[in-house]
Amino acid sequence: MIRPELIRWTRRNGEALAMIGLLICSAWVATRGGPVLLVMGAVMGLLALALLRSALLRLRFSRRRGDPGMVMVDELRVGYFGPDTGGFFEMGQVRAIDLMTYPTGAHWTLHGDGEPLMIPTAAKGAEQLFDVFASLHGFPMKRALDLVEGKGSSTTHRLWQRSPADDRKVRSIV
Repeated sequence: MIRPELIRWTRRNGEALAMIGLLICSAWVATRGGPVLLVMGAVMGLLALALLRSALLRLRFSRRRGDPGMVMVDELRVGYFGPDTGGFFEMGQVRAIDLMTYPTGAHWTLHGDGEPLMIPTAAKGAEQLFDVFASLHGFPMKRALDLVEGKGSSTTHRLWQRSPADDRKVRSIV
């Protein structure tokens, strides 16, 4: 029988583990001899490195688990289903994104025309927000990752605010 902790760890880190496996396969292909296999292995290796970097960034984005609620992303529509609150936001309607950090965790606040939507960073499925936020023109992903990982006092950080020129620049994350 496999320990439940090992199963959870493998599921959480599965994308990064698969890219490490692809990187090992690419090294094997590159060393089989001949210039064609060397080039194929090098291309596979570069692809694996790029995908591994992306997987590691996703892991940084969602380190903690256990806050109530569930996040659902359908193209550029973000939904949060919590025990007390919830709702949907079209990313084209989002005017600003804040990150509220506090000693026990953090939550995202999406501001738009209506009432703001607050999403805990440790809610189930919150790692999907990485791709959504990455699709926003000028979103400071490195700063967001650093703040999500950090611990400290209760502070609100305005990470992104839509400019009038950005209204046409929401890119698809498909």
